[in-house]
Amino acid sequence: MPSRTVAIVGGGFGGIGAAVMLRRAGYRDVEVFERGERIGGVWHHNTYPGAACDIPSHLYEFSFAPNPRWSRRFAPQAEIQTYLEDVAARHGVVARTGTDVTAARWDGERWRIETSAGPHVADVLLTACGQLSVPSIPPLPGLGRFAGPAFHTARWRHDVDLTGRRVAVVGTGCSAIQVVPAIQPIVGRLDVYQRSPGWTIPRMDFAYRERTKRLLERFPVLQRIDRASIQAFHELGAAAMTRHRWLLKPFRALGRSQINRAIQDPELRRKVTPADEVGCKRIMLTDDWYPTLARDNVELVTDRIAEITEAGIRTADGTERPADAIVLATGFASHEFVAPMEIAGEGGRTLAEAWGDIPRAYLGITVPGFPNLFLLYGPNTNGGSGSVIYTIECAMRHVLAALEALERADARRIEVRREAAERFDRELRAALAGTVWHTGCTSWYVDENGNDPSQWPWMWRTYRRRTAELDPSAYALS
Repeated sequence: MPSRTVAIVGGGFGGIGAAVMLRRAGYRDVEVFERGERIGGVWHHNTYPGAACDIPSHLYEFSFAPNPRWSRRFAPQAEIQTYLEDVAARHGVVARTGTDVTAARWDGERWRIETSAGPHVADVLLTACGQLSVPSIPPLPGLGRFAGPAFHTARWRHDVDLTGRRVAVVGTGCSAIQVVPAIQPIVGRLDVYQRSPGWTIPRMDFAYRERTKRLLERFPVLQRIDRASIQAFHELGAAAMTRHRWLLKPFRALGRSQINRAIQDPELRRKVTPADEVGCKRIMLTDDWYPTLARDNVELVTDRIAEITEAGIRTADGTERPADAIVLATGFASHEFVAPMEIAGEGGRTLAEAWGDIPRAYLGITVPGFPNLFLLYGPNTNGGSGSVIYTIECAMRHVLAALEALERADARRIEVRREAAERFDRELRAALAGTVWHTGCTSWYVDENGNDPSQWPWMWRTYRRRTAELDPSAYALS
């Protein structure tokens, strides 16, 4: 029976998945800390109208916990939250909810962790904070003086009734294309402020019939086949965005066709048609975004926002549009992988100091100078296609291999060698340079200095292969 004690920061898919996989491997002393009042992470916090996954349900689930009872091809937020809570309950994972982890320090032997509930000590520290957990609030001049409610989609104000109101939505990304169609039928007026358009492809969502669910329950192999087919499609997307850019042509044609079918007004068509390469920003799946923008009570505003006034939003051309409420669909601070924690490793050096201008980690998981620390959904483990849950499971297999090496050697600590981490980082940066994400668009993948701490520049089967085993030459045991 493994004897290491493990602390996990984060109670979303990463944290719960890690805890379950650790328990299945025999680890019993595992603590999960979650700052929210419930587990769920992004699916607990994002409760805006229309919130749903943009990965088909049979791939957006743990491989060890298939759910044949999903209601739809693309599961809605509440159902995903219920699924995660059910997985935790079935596997005996109980998180310390409502508990902030503020700091963690390696004392030479163990991790000393500061939490809002008091100190904690563990042999191993896993962070599963997620890349999309800290809302990004843009520095809009005057936002604080707006007289009405103004809130981020990730902190939706359910006490604010938007019926018949004049609503301004800032942003046209993944959250906006869900919330705008959901609220359009009930609001009086809807102004959508766009900085730059993104490419979309049809979502083709549908409800599963009861007989389909029963069939999947009776013959689990059918769900595994569906999962494999979805993964194959996403691998095609990964190939198109990384190695074989000619594969992007069908996606571009599909996006243009979707615009032209839904929108007749040539000026609106011009506004929503991207000028950048398809895939440079995340490709969004939707069936109702463009029809909604063409509704009589909706205006797509592409002029730059100059300031927020007490009564609405003034754009650079001098036009002020009144608003009763402002919704910020402005994404997340996606490069703050462990925020707001401070993690101090060997010699007291913090992770922020070690990273400097750009977060880096070997296989997105380990960092030199930080023994027994593992990052889940860490730097450069995101993609323009694919399921984060698939990636998390791959990373956890690597973590388990590292812990097994510790047990086998009866060692106290395991740490990635600096030369191995630097060699991997050089390989990764060289591969990133040829991907679609570095063709010149503005996206959350790449920071203002052109650094990319987010994307994985190869196929997902490559990530699975490279994380499946522990390279003994890459790690030091002591």
